[in-house]
This record gives sequence, C-alpha cells and structure tokens, in this order.
Amino acid sequence: MCCLALLEKSRRILGASLSVSLLSAAAIAQTPGPSPNLSASVHYDGADWRLKGDGIVCCPCTVPCPCRSNGPATYGHCESTLYLRIKQGNYGDVDLGGMQIVRSGGMCSVNYERLSALYFDSPATAAQRAAMMKLMASFSQDHAAEFPHVRVVPFDVQVTDRHLFRISLGDILVMITDRNWGEASPPLPFVAAQDGFANTVQYIQNIRYRLHDESAGLDFDYSRRQANYRVVDLTAQQYRSKSMLIQFADGAGWFSAKQIELINAQHLTVPELDALRKEALRLRASVGH
Repeated sequence: MCCLALLEKSRRILGASLSVSLLSAAAIAQTPGPSPNLSASVHYDGADWRLKGDGIVCCPCTVPCPCRSNGPATYGHCESTLYLRIKQGNYGDVDLGGMQIVRSGGMCSVNYERLSALYFDSPATAAQRAAMMKLMASFSQDHAAEFPHVRVVPFDVQVTDRHLFRISLGDILVMITDRNWGEASPPLPFVAAQDGFANTVQYIQNIRYRLHDESAGLDFDYSRRQANYRVVDLTAQQYRSKSMLIQFADGAGWFSAKQIELINAQHLTVPELDALRKEALRLRASVGH
C-alpha cells in the first residue's frame, strides 16, 4: 500500500508540474492526426475575456437533465460531453474566434474527473489552447483547473440550417443532435439551467452519442438519451459579478434561493420539468427514437 500511495503521490506531483506551456511542445504540434495525451494544471491570470458562439451537450440522463436544475443525475452518473464553437471571442489579446473544442466530463461530472478529456481542433494555435484553458479555469472559485487528458485532433463538424449538428473526432467521438426533433423549427423553449457557458439551455434530440478514447479511459455509448443546446454570449464580468447560476450549485435537488433570485432578475424561464418530460417523450415517439 505504501508503494501504491507513493506512486499516486508522484503521479499527482507530475501532473501538477505540467503547465500550459506543454501545450506548445512538439508533442501536440499541429499534425494531421491525433496528438498524444498530455495533462495540464492551469491557473487563471485575471485577464479579461469574452465568448460568443454556441454549444451542444450530450449525457446519459433523461430529458430534462436534472443536473441542470441543481439536482442529482438521473442514474447516479453523468458522463457529459460538450461541443463548443466560438464565433467571436478573445482572452486578453489572444483572438479565440473560430475555435472549436470538445470536453468530456463537464459540469455534471465533477465526481468523474478521471474520465475528463479536453480536445482541441487541429487549427487551434498553442496560444489559443493555453488561453482557452485559462479561461475555463476562471470558472472555478480558486481560479484553477486540472486537465488530465488534453489532445489536439482533427474535427469534422457539419451544421445544417442551424439545427442539425454532426460532430466527429475520427474514431474518438460521434455526436449527432437535432434542435428541431424532426420538425420545421425547435419545439422546446430555452429554460433556466446551470451551465458553465450560459444560464439557459434548450432540450434537443440526441440521435447519436458515442465516445471511445482508450488513452483517456473513456468508452461509452449513450445515444438517444439527453442533449441540450446553448447560445454562448459570455464575459469574464459575469463570473466576477457572480451572475452565473452554476456558481450557486449545491445539488440540493432544485434551484437554490440564490439561483431563483438570479433567474428572476434575468427574466429567465423556469423549466416545468413534467411538461418538458412529456413533450420530449412525445417528440421522441414521433421521430421513432
């Protein structure tokens, strides 16, 4: 046991010593194929930042995902994966426009950090990758984040008419979602939800969600489960002023008093869980999934 403890301590020290600068090393230089896995320990340096874009999350929960309204995961686990595309943005003087990232782990999976993996699209520069990780570190109270598995891989993303998303990372990930559930327009509204990048989400159809990355310890298929869409219009000031619902998450089962206060102040729609659940079941039946 002493040997195992020593090995684990050494592993933690080694992981913590790997800084963002590693991401500029040749090991994850821009190459046609996937890079090796690296880990990084990152601290927010106080820079101003802003992001505009959108994103998709898939997970194994039922619709609506209880994690989003400050409740426990449906089945006691929630291996969520975020696809984020940044249309405009910056971190300090680093331009983030055009970046795409995938993070498996997500805000619902805090007890599953050993499964977390962060993927950058191949065109992203070392400066952009470092800036994006610092930005995500700013979300936490201690302004620090651990990224146990970081890779640069080619993304293949197709978005049709702003509603059908097809996201592929080679043999690693397939995510296919439809905001419209097969209809002419999105049938479900945006509702208040705790999330790192937005205070509202829209529940959408999860058609395919499969992830396999042996080096990161990830291997699951939660197709036809839960998916949601968010519009991202976010700045560092929203976290500094504690305007994000996720900053007051405590897992109590429903939105906390402070979250309700923010929902009311920001005129957000409180989700009617039973109505959303019934409508999602109806939509799923109508499209045969």
